[in-house]
Amino acid sequence: MKNIAITCLVLVAVCAGLQAKKVVKAPYFMATSTNQIEFQKVTLGKDTTWIEAKIYSRPGEGIRIDSTAVVQVGEKMYAYLGGDGFSKEFWTNLPASGELAVTLKFEPIPMDAESFDFYEMPAKKSEGWNIYGVRLDGKKPEIGIPEKLLNQQLDYSQPLPDPDLKNGKTVIRGQILGYNPAYGTTLNFNCSDWFFFDVFGQSLPIAEDGSFYYETNLMIPGDATLRVGRKRFEIFLVPGGELEITFNLQEIYWSESRLFGKKDRRPLVWFEGTYAGLNTELTKYAGLTSIYSADNFYENICGVTPAQYKKYVTKIYEKNRDEILKNKLLSDAARTYMINNLEMSYFFAIKGYKGTISYAPMISGKKGVKRADMTVGENYYDDILKLDFIHSPYIRYGGYPDFVRVATEDFKGKFEPQPIWEDILRAKPLGSILARLKPLSEKQMLTLDSISEPEIKKALTIRNQKVTDLLAESAKKTGYTICQLDTAVTADSLLAVITRPYRGKVVLIDMWNTWCGPCMRAMNSLKPVKEELKDVVYVYVADESSPEGKWKITIPDIHGIHYRITNEQSAALGKLYEYPGIPTYFVIDREGKFSYKVTGFPGAEKMREELIKL
Repeated sequence: MKNIAITCLVLVAVCAGLQAKKVVKAPYFMATSTNQIEFQKVTLGKDTTWIEAKIYSRPGEGIRIDSTAVVQVGEKMYAYLGGDGFSKEFWTNLPASGELAVTLKFEPIPMDAESFDFYEMPAKKSEGWNIYGVRLDGKKPEIGIPEKLLNQQLDYSQPLPDPDLKNGKTVIRGQILGYNPAYGTTLNFNCSDWFFFDVFGQSLPIAEDGSFYYETNLMIPGDATLRVGRKRFEIFLVPGGELEITFNLQEIYWSESRLFGKKDRRPLVWFEGTYAGLNTELTKYAGLTSIYSADNFYENICGVTPAQYKKYVTKIYEKNRDEILKNKLLSDAARTYMINNLEMSYFFAIKGYKGTISYAPMISGKKGVKRADMTVGENYYDDILKLDFIHSPYIRYGGYPDFVRVATEDFKGKFEPQPIWEDILRAKPLGSILARLKPLSEKQMLTLDSISEPEIKKALTIRNQKVTDLLAESAKKTGYTICQLDTAVTADSLLAVITRPYRGKVVLIDMWNTWCGPCMRAMNSLKPVKEELKDVVYVYVADESSPEGKWKITIPDIHGIHYRITNEQSAALGKLYEYPGIPTYFVIDREGKFSYKVTGFPGAEKMREELIKL
């Protein structure tokens, strides 16, 4: 009887335990900052919340979840208790598969919670792995889509515009459905303009309701890129056109998920306005126009010979070309445009074989790959010199100036020079200067005057005036000071030289750059502290990787003392003080001594604590 009683008690305990659990498999989420971790299952228990997850990265790479990780429901945070499958304190190397199954344990969250947010580093939300709005109802969230988009009828018969030079204002506007400022979603625009390509692109402001608006001058029809979070969209723009774009934010995030990426889903984006049909087609068949979009492209070319590389790249080109030509659903305009871009991509992939092969190990993360002999024969380029796009008028779309440079330098004598080539070669360096938001000098203006093509001259003049106006507008602002630092100042005395004028005051030094997103977000988070602690001296130090023009336009909105040091000084400083990156912060006390140093934004409250205790 005793045994029976014990058994019954055990069964009761088990049943009670089961009743105290809630299990959600493959929970949907609203947004994420990473694709390196995905939640497979969430179990809510009486004493613990378990999250079964998979972590993805390069084989052998060390990973861990920061010990400060939390899940948040409403305003309350629940601490990370450790995990199964890897260490809480130490780094764990990923196996050869590049996948690691783990179980994360947290303090118990309420059983009736509808969703939670996961923050790996809650004090530095811009740096850790974050997953927002993890659903606990087991359902796919419904995103309200305007009826006009669901019943959209587009014109796919519109022919490609002539590739004529004609400056005009182009407008991009739209809406991000499902947008929430807390998600940290960014919208980046990059136009493949003849002369003003910016490798970092232009960050477009997003309103609280998810709407956005941007206008720019274009000189010729061509492609541009919009990046929403990590997702890249190729778009086609024309001078004087207006393109309205609606992004389906959650579907964009789910499309990159290993759990949800292959499930049936609604469109990621809708287009209205100028060439809406063509843009819709280009989005649907994205990836076919670029050689580099092939799966595991850089992994597959590590250590190969030029001949092996050419064979591999040619196979990609022929496969994509065949797929485009056989697709009966494509409009004539889309087919022509895609083939043109594919051939240009193939041309530059073969032409740039040496750099692409050389950088492949670094890009792919494969270390210790032995580099093959890069020597090639005279006939290595014969195939790409016969491509049809070279003789097509649509070659002028997009990266035509790059083709002109290659044709006049590397393949001199292989092509018949066009009258416009000389103007293009003169204009390209001027465009590079203006792309860095630096106005043209008097000498450079003389070069501009020597350009005979009026539309090229007009495009450069418009951009130069825009840059000049931006700098003038910035110069009118107050609350900031630009200081010069002698290039001869060495790292061991650099910070002392910068802070010497402020003895008797607490100084916060912020090492940053204009291209550093976490740096900019941290500055915004620190604004309330700056308003409160007005006696602290705030010093901001960037280096030459911040284009001077961009830097001058950015710093007026960052109140404080500003320095722009050389790259050599910056590198030496990082080595001396052993900080791996930016943002990095130094707190200097009233006697000029180091009080606090940290890489990565520690949070506004932590920074406040370090400043007020001095």
